Amino acid sequence: IMSYQRTAPNIATSGILDGKAIQELIKHNFHTVIDLRTVQEGADKERIALKKTDMEYFNIPVTREGIDESQLAAFKEVLAQASSPILLHCSTGNRAGAMWTVYQLSEGIPADRAFKEGRSAGMNEAMAEIIKQKWCQGRDDC
Repeated sequence: IMSYQRTAPNIATSGILDGKAIQELIKHNFHTVIDLRTVQEGADKERIALKKTDMEYFNIPVTREGIDESQLAAFKEVLAQASSPILLHCSTGNRAGAMWTVYQLSEGIPADRAFKEGRSAGMNEAMAEIIKQKWCQGRDDC
């Protein structure tokens, strides 16, 4: 699985999934996939492919502009209802790492740890800067 990273005991991040990656998820008993890609990037094709499995599929489209409040709220809602383990992914891991960072920040995790985990998951420096500008206001540790 491209750029696979276990970010928490019940959550992993990765880049794009192909047929082999979906089979690996099945093999390792994943129950939920959260896809951060847009329809133009192939989210519908993945939704159709995952319908053939027992996994739940959720799509929260995120662009290179970063994560907004509604996307974070949707992510938290999915986490609250989804069966684990959960795979959070996008095309490269950049947006998956960003979503994980924003989620961690929103949960009060220290910024250095949140950004380190996000970078490990694939978040690039340009996205890290966008996240800092939007989500570090009022925090002394960013």
